[in-house]
Amino acid sequence: MSENGNGVAAGGEMAAILAALDQHLQRDWRDTSPAQLHSELVALEQAQRRIRATQARVMAAARESGTAREMGFINDRQMLTGGLGLAPGEARGRLDDAGIADSARMRASGTGRVSAGQLRVIGKALDALSDECDDEVRARLEQQLLAAAEKSTTRQLQAHAHRLLDTLDPGRTERGPEERARRRSVSCGGQGLDRMASASMTMDPQLAALMREVHARWGQPGRLWPDPDSRDTRTDGQRMHDAMVHALQLALSADARKTGAPAAIVVRMNLDQLTTLAGCGKTDGGIRVPVPQALAMARGNHWFLALCDDEMQLKLYRSRRTASRYQRLALFAAYGGCTHPDCDQDARHCEAHHSGKPWSAGGLTNIDELALASGDCHAMIHDTGWSTVPDRNAPQGVRWIPPAGTARSAHPPPAKAGPPPLSPLEAQILPFALLHDLDRAIHARLGAANISEEAA
Repeated sequence: MSENGNGVAAGGEMAAILAALDQHLQRDWRDTSPAQLHSELVALEQAQRRIRATQARVMAAARESGTAREMGFINDRQMLTGGLGLAPGEARGRLDDAGIADSARMRASGTGRVSAGQLRVIGKALDALSDECDDEVRARLEQQLLAAAEKSTTRQLQAHAHRLLDTLDPGRTERGPEERARRRSVSCGGQGLDRMASASMTMDPQLAALMREVHARWGQPGRLWPDPDSRDTRTDGQRMHDAMVHALQLALSADARKTGAPAAIVVRMNLDQLTTLAGCGKTDGGIRVPVPQALAMARGNHWFLALCDDEMQLKLYRSRRTASRYQRLALFAAYGGCTHPDCDQDARHCEAHHSGKPWSAGGLTNIDELALASGDCHAMIHDTGWSTVPDRNAPQGVRWIPPAGTARSAHPPPAKAGPPPLSPLEAQILPFALLHDLDRAIHARLGAANISEEAA
């Protein structure tokens, strides 16, 4: 028996494989002949292909049996990201592989016949088939591409896939409305170290037409350019970026009576950042925004700065079960997002959780007994036996206790990095005010305090 990186024993075949890999890692390759190095690279590639296939089968079995919840994780994704340290994209790929674990193309990977790139081409070709194509057509396309993959590069295989698609599904470019609706998608990835994020879109004709109109109105040279006396040096892509920002700002500032709800972007920052205009605030959607840019976003809008105190009714006792708007703002100010140490969900996608005594057992809807928890983490408390205890000295503000008798109880998740959050009640005592009226609000507050002292 040997242990993996999480201290869990691996047995049988995997123990032998890990031991062989340990020996392989210790070999010195400096005096090895080119022929032998090439042979090793071929063998390692074969091993990777086989490992991917067997990993997909194990992951599929784990999903079917509910292994993640049984082991005390939030879900399958968190078992991979929090338990194994995988990046979100890697975890998504493992879960996608599990969905095709018993497919012909994954079995071909198990025999070492197809590479990761070739698997990707075959998967995209199958996705490109229209919904009207039956399983027989899909199976035939998969088999034909697998046969071609053994003697093709990924680029050659992609060209071959185009030819086969034109033959098997000649009307694939004429999508029906139901299929176009199914295929539409917009996704935005997380921010990188440079605070930039990447997005991908599969647009239906309506969105494509609207995007063209946005480009025509605000993406042309000179439009939205701050200095009319200087030449617009932006690329077409940069102009389209600025045009989309402008279009979204217009949409979010529309009359709330017509759109159904007022738009609000809440940015979390401290007074030092406001004073120095340094660092980044964090939105309730999890986006890091430089302080000057956050203030520029607020300029000219009816957005407000809210610093909460007892006057905001942060203690509701048993008068209501759900948190109020001001309690949610205070929770975001205190915690920033989900308080579970494994979870990185932003505040906008979190719920207010009674972290001490549950509401059904007489818990109070008071700010000092509430915490933020994502929907999955909240469900874990009811489904898998996790529990929480308010603890203002804990780095995440709340101690999450794994269910007894699970691997997580022996190896609990480490606390989130960073200092303990301030209690919301320790924030500076100011009423909420429109941002451009902040100075007046401060002076009014100080004046009221002076009058109270004189009266006393």
